[in-house]
Amino acid sequence: MDIKHFFEKLKSVFTSDKKLAVLCAVGVLGVVLLIISEFIPSGEKKAEKKESVTAAQSQETYAEDIEKRLTEIVSSIDGAGKTRVMVTLESGAEQVYAKNEKIKSDTSGGTALEKENFSDEKEYVLIETDGNEGGMIIKLIQPKIRGVAVVCEGGGSDAVRQEITQAITAVLDISASRVYITKMSA
Repeated sequence: MDIKHFFEKLKSVFTSDKKLAVLCAVGVLGVVLLIISEFIPSGEKKAEKKESVTAAQSQETYAEDIEKRLTEIVSSIDGAGKTRVMVTLESGAEQVYAKNEKIKSDTSGGTALEKENFSDEKEYVLIETDGNEGGMIIKLIQPKIRGVAVVCEGGGSDAVRQEITQAITAVLDISASRVYITKMSA
């Protein structure tokens, strides 16, 4: 049986029975739609990707903001001169979510036997915004600063380095061992 003969027979079946032709057309259309849907990303995947990109951008923006503010402070110190600052972060921002807590404690006993039942249930509070459901954030803990590098014209002077170190450790509440200062090349 060749292909031409097969298609002629198939055509004759579909022309004689209209219900069968419509049913097959609907079936083929359904299969095509299923195949196409695999190649189109769903809204959830887009939202997850957007959320992770936003988190990375906010972390980068946070570090850049600190760098700008430190550059202003350090360059205003007497003898520092032209200044460049780099801040590294230890981790990303941490989000603390709201929880409903149910704690039950039951104590029963007598003189010889004491029994205590304890249960603890926690549920996250969910809110819906823009059609997306997520946890209710009650606190955002900013990233911890790993270290600060300062390159400035006056970085060769011990007195200037001491002043810059004191300013940075006071502003960021980090130890002096996390601050490195050096002289800018000419």
